[in-house]
Amino acid sequence: MPYRRYFLCFSVVMSAALLLTPASARAESVEGLSEFVQQAMKQYGVPGAAVVVVHDDKVVFLEGFGVRRHGSPQPVDQQTLFMMASVTKTFTAALVGTFVDEEKFGWDDHVIDHLPQFVLHDSYAARMVTPRDLLAHRSGLPAFTGDLLEALGYDRDEILRRIRYIEPQWSFREKAGYSNPGYLAAGMLAARVGDATWDDLVRERLFKPLGMKSSGVSHRDWQSSTNFAAAHVVAPDGSLEVVPWDNHDPMGPAGSITSNAVDMAQWLRMQLNEGEVDGRRVLSAEAVREMHKPAMVETPTFAELPPIDQRSGFSYSMGWGVYHYNGFEIVEKGGARAGMRSVAVLVPEKRLGVAVFANRNLTVLPEAVRAFVLEHYLGRASYDVQARIQQADEQIQKMFAVEPQPKGARPKASLPLAKYAGAYENELYGRFAIEHKAGKLSWRAGPAKYGAGVEHAGYDNFLLHFPKGRIALPEPVSFLIDDQGRPSKMISETFGTFTRVASETE
Repeated sequence: MPYRRYFLCFSVVMSAALLLTPASARAESVEGLSEFVQQAMKQYGVPGAAVVVVHDDKVVFLEGFGVRRHGSPQPVDQQTLFMMASVTKTFTAALVGTFVDEEKFGWDDHVIDHLPQFVLHDSYAARMVTPRDLLAHRSGLPAFTGDLLEALGYDRDEILRRIRYIEPQWSFREKAGYSNPGYLAAGMLAARVGDATWDDLVRERLFKPLGMKSSGVSHRDWQSSTNFAAAHVVAPDGSLEVVPWDNHDPMGPAGSITSNAVDMAQWLRMQLNEGEVDGRRVLSAEAVREMHKPAMVETPTFAELPPIDQRSGFSYSMGWGVYHYNGFEIVEKGGARAGMRSVAVLVPEKRLGVAVFANRNLTVLPEAVRAFVLEHYLGRASYDVQARIQQADEQIQKMFAVEPQPKGARPKASLPLAKYAGAYENELYGRFAIEHKAGKLSWRAGPAKYGAGVEHAGYDNFLLHFPKGRIALPEPVSFLIDDQGRPSKMISETFGTFTRVASETE
């Protein structure tokens, strides 16, 4: 074999080996990270995790930990698939950026000019909202409202149509509101302009040039693999329980991507190289810088963990969140689905990136690991950041714990339970059927007939429970009894007011 050809073949083999070689075997390593991850997994009760660290365009740490499924011996490795959840939003923002690069539209064009079926409750916002507004959560849509539409079984077109019924919580561009339906609209804008589905556009414009061969965009993509992490939730008795993977396809642009540590290394490298990987340009440097630029100030909540705090600053950029640590700007996006957590972090000035995935719900492990990496490269915090993350974890566990109902007899309902059964409707979510069977109530809604039990909480107050695995506390509802002694409305703080349209027998 000629020397040049031999050298080229050797280089290709060594490049592949570098990507798949554990960090401990490389020149640069993140000292103590493996040990920290293993300790943190025990501390936070996480069965399996994967971590990748990129520095100066090199993969310096790439490792799987623990097991894919609690009680099973199959290990998590570098190729194990996880749900990226809302880290998907960084891909949707980048996809929109590819069309901005092609001058098909601009970040500050009016969405309705390119996606005429996009309508908001506020007519002024509907006319003026831009891709930047949607991607930076500043369209006026209230945080998390409309998320249930996906579980109810509505498709993307129908969810987009129903966005017009989401009443704004504040004025256009006044405050940030983390909106998954807003991201669906951004993805459908790209689909409309690109004359293809969001799914196909992500595959062709992002996955393919980046060599992200194992990543998927739909619920069926990961099902063709045998190497995927199981989703774990905490049962009421404190044990871990495996639940089915969420099907996030209806709201895909907000959270349906699946990936692994190997593929996400490519995503981090592209972001840190301002749109280019291995000589292939995916996005312009201008588009990447624009996506990382703060666009809407936000107050940190329980979802933003140390070193994010009231003094770090926190803003939404397009697809990401931005804050500061030890004088460096950090660009970060976390994700959560039933049974999994993920986080992707960039420090552009240091050309540093880290992604962490865990197969358990409501765990702070990804943020604990990313904080360890930040301290390794950027210097220690002025306080014990891990202790604060642990405190935040304790607060989160309390926040999402289902409080036991008070012992003793509850005040009786005003009516026999069967009288509350019937169909109740509102414009946004459609029809909720309250059903009575064998002395108990349950609810079903949407094309998917989604629902669970309804628990009496006293007088005309009840709790709507959700199917196992959903990250949600029971939803309190109250029934309004009319002057004829019949339930006429069902009122929910989260889902709004539903008007009774039929009794159970009609």
